[in-house]
Amino acid sequence: MSAPLLEIRDLRTWIAAGDRVIRAVDGVSLSIDRGETFALLGESGSGKSLTALSVMRLLPDAGRVVGGEVRLEGTDLLALPERAMRDVRGRRIGMIFQEPGSSLDPVMTAGDQVREVLDRHLGLRGSAADRRVLELFEAVGIPDPRRRMDEYPFQLSGGLKQRVMIAGALACEPELLIADEPTTALDVTIQAQVLGLLRELQQRTGMAVLLITHDLGVVA
Repeated sequence: MSAPLLEIRDLRTWIAAGDRVIRAVDGVSLSIDRGETFALLGESGSGKSLTALSVMRLLPDAGRVVGGEVRLEGTDLLALPERAMRDVRGRRIGMIFQEPGSSLDPVMTAGDQVREVLDRHLGLRGSAADRRVLELFEAVGIPDPRRRMDEYPFQLSGGLKQRVMIAGALACEPELLIADEPTTALDVTIQAQVLGLLRELQQRTGMAVLLITHDLGVVA
């Protein structure tokens, strides 16, 4: 039997808060196979996002992993040098962050946000990168994608920002996509479109998805 794509064992992440310590993640274990969707469900403040940030090693300064293992196809991500971890982020694991409005760079166009990922991980530049960005924008259902490539985040609706975030997360065809509350602050119609898009892209590419949400309707 093949090993899971992602395996988390007894993960413990603590946050320093003045003279006390908050055990934000305390003994989480889970495994996700290739092509599988795993829903991490819990109320706000229960440590769902910190679990994802621990996997990606993007914790705030006050946070640290104090125990446990996070393995991607057997490789312990917590033991990797930061340089090697940067190659994992965006390339093997993509992430849709909770708030696209604050996660997108306000002084970069929508196209440049994705070109940066392509340059960093695949070495794609110039016309080759432009073609790939256009292809991704079309794949995530952005209307008039060529024009949107040159627009800035303030010119985009919440739904379009979310789609740009998804395009960036999928740019390198990751093996695992972490979707942290991917439909928060979206209206019901756009929410359904985004969830349908993720399901369609997963079926087409075979990636695994770690879906983080507090909404049982989204899980269903």
